[in-house]
Formats: sequence, C-alpha cells, structure tokens
Amino acid sequence: MTTSEVTSMTSPTSAECEPPETFAVEDAASANWVVRKIIEARNYAKHVKSWAEAEVRRAEREEQLFLYHYGHQLETWARSQIAVGRRKCIKLPAGTIGFRTEPPKLEVADEAKVITWCRQALPDALRIETHVLKSLVKDHVQQTGEIPDGANVTVAGQRFYVR
Repeated sequence: MTTSEVTSMTSPTSAECEPPETFAVEDAASANWVVRKIIEARNYAKHVKSWAEAEVRRAEREEQLFLYHYGHQLETWARSQIAVGRRKCIKLPAGTIGFRTEPPKLEVADEAKVITWCRQALPDALRIETHVLKSLVKDHVQQTGEIPDGANVTVAGQRFYVR
C-alpha cells in the first residue's frame, strides 16, 4: 500500500472538506448539516491526536529498548572507531553517532538549603515572583462589589458555541 493510499484512507480529502458551492444555512436541516460537519471534524482531530500520542509512546519505548539492549555495545564500538581516526563522530547511513563534551552541571539536591545560602552569599541568584490569584480577586469582587485598581469586570453576555 502506498503512502497516498494510506493518507486517503485516514484523512478527509479536500473535496470532503469543501462545502457545496451553493450551500447556505437557511433552515434546521442545513444548520444541522453544518453542526454535524463541525462535530465530525473535532472528533477526527481527537482521533488523530490520540493516534499520534500512541505512536510517539510506541516509538519512545522502542528507542529505550534498543538503547537498553545495544547502547553499551554501540558506544564501545564508536569509541574504538573514533580512537583510530581522531574524530568526534561517525556518520552512518541511518544517522550519526559520537561524543559531545558537556559542561559541568549544578544539581540542586536540597533547594531550601541552597536558597538559605543564596540569601547570605549570593542574593542576586534569587528571583522573587508575585502573581495575582484571579479566582480570589473575582470572589472578592462578587462578595463586596469593590473592583481593585488595574482590574476591570466584563459584562456577562452570550457566546456562540457548537457542541
């Protein structure tokens, strides 16, 4: 089966996505047709997303399997090949393997202790953030009617939706 055959089986064609040229929403039946098409498109998107997520998980498991079984052998072989030719990588038809020098990393095992140290020795390394909890402010506005400076309350209204 060719790629185009698989694609045509799994995804809607442009002809299926195009509305009829003379179509207009004029009654309950035509409105229902549009809503049905919208719901079908959403369901198709959910299906494709779910399938793609499953394929990503499968590919990640497969990668881990091959690294677990053959990673050490591959690394040993690469080291032996690189040592002979004075290079840092080996280009193969399927990809490139090699070694990259990594800079030292700082790993924080106990953040509270590091914060205490920073307060005394390096205060510039600390970042203090303040955020507004909108749900609490909204509750306050609803209970008291007081609107804080810098905030607005929008008028309740209707929003069109398709479900």
